Amino acid sequence: MKHLLKQIVLAVLLSIPALKAAADQFSYVYIQGDKQTPFYVKFEDEMLPRYGKNYCIIPELTPGPIHIQILFQQNVYPAQKFTILVPEGGSRGFLLTRKGESFSLYDIDQQFYLRDGNSESDDRVPEYNNLQISELQASATAENQEQLQPEATNLAANTPATTTTPSTTNQPGNISPAFMDMELNNTRVLENDKTPKSDEDFKGKVAIVNSDCPHAIDNDLFDAIYKKAEGKPESARLKYLLDKTSDNCFTTNQIRILTGTLKNDPERYTFLKKAYSRVTDQSVFPALENLLRSREWKDYFKLILP
Repeated sequence: MKHLLKQIVLAVLLSIPALKAAADQFSYVYIQGDKQTPFYVKFEDEMLPRYGKNYCIIPELTPGPIHIQILFQQNVYPAQKFTILVPEGGSRGFLLTRKGESFSLYDIDQQFYLRDGNSESDDRVPEYNNLQISELQASATAENQEQLQPEATNLAANTPATTTTPSTTNQPGNISPAFMDMELNNTRVLENDKTPKSDEDFKGKVAIVNSDCPHAIDNDLFDAIYKKAEGKPESARLKYLLDKTSDNCFTTNQIRILTGTLKNDPERYTFLKKAYSRVTDQSVFPALENLLRSREWKDYFKLILP
């Protein structure tokens, strides 16, 4: 899949004006593993919070080398150490691949491997056009500005009936590591459908009820969760929402409104990935692709779906 081998653009759109000038200095590293190998990431000797078992986002990085360790549940494999060069105002995307008990990071943009214990000289920084990134951010912000505003919460219960998402033919790449086809293609050719789904695409279709979450929370409880999320500092908001999705069921429209309280694509993706299993109307969930700004994060979102 061509576009999954292109650069990953991770835009930080901060709501605090004083921090907007610093936003362009931040970069991100994204690591995706396979479903059978849960892992943790230790960044500069500090364990990062884990929002998903098989992926990690390291946000707000400054340019230069970073040192990470990848650890595994119950120490089923030895800790793996990597040195990654962070670009200025850009991002890196990796797939965690395994051969025996040895692991590597596959750079999905530049198409090469970083081996366990690599040095700085083994890595190379991708060439990014920061002007193009800024233009993409401005364009995406303008297109999504109206949509990303939280609507009146009395709309939360009004979710249209829906249908399941059509699947497409699998087309594995020639260079990708073996598990990449299993994990990322997922019977979908992501570049076949460039148009994000809207609520109109799903109206009038038969909805499939989520047996694990047949009933969504009422509007009063939703209002309370939404208002508390709005009152949380940005650094604590994602964790609060993830905790609430563990205990409650929601409609897709309620999740859409809650997602609007998060300010960047990595956080929104993390929340949406957790929320999918907790919505009553999963067949309308594909419409939430519109909440993500960059094409790469939209593609990752599609992998959430069956």
